[in-house]
Amino acid sequence: MQEIAPFLDYLADSAPAAWLAGSADLRAAVTAVHALSATILVGAVVPFDLRLIGFWRSVPLADISRVLGRTVLVAFAVAFVTGFALFSQRPFAHSADPAFVAKIALIALAGLNGLLLRFVTAWRLLDQVDSRGTISRFRTAGCISLAAWLLVLAVMRWPQLL
Repeated sequence: MQEIAPFLDYLADSAPAAWLAGSADLRAAVTAVHALSATILVGAVVPFDLRLIGFWRSVPLADISRVLGRTVLVAFAVAFVTGFALFSQRPFAHSADPAFVAKIALIALAGLNGLLLRFVTAWRLLDQVDSRGTISRFRTAGCISLAAWLLVLAVMRWPQLL
């Protein structure tokens, strides 16, 4: 952690950290927005991943991707910004917490998995083909994502699991 200590010091002394420290109402509002965006994120990820795995084959993957994919991106962006602001309140404590570190690693895994899925040729052709079926790479991506996000929830709800 010594390598990132200057960055953590910078965060602890940043304007967002000072604003949040100076207002319990602002901190509560940011926490509420973070929780709501995380809920929307996971709520959109689960059916999207289940569709990738092979559920609801009557729904074209291109259609569900268009709706839930954008929902996931917006919810993730809001959760990231609010989470980062909350992290700035106690950066040393959070970065020393194994549950928090596991949460960040699992979110990174889910994000990398989603990014790599975008490079699969079949994914780029979803609008041009009948996407009612699924391929093994889609199933694998859905399983990885579903497991990662469910583990994020488990680790944050029950940090003593680690």
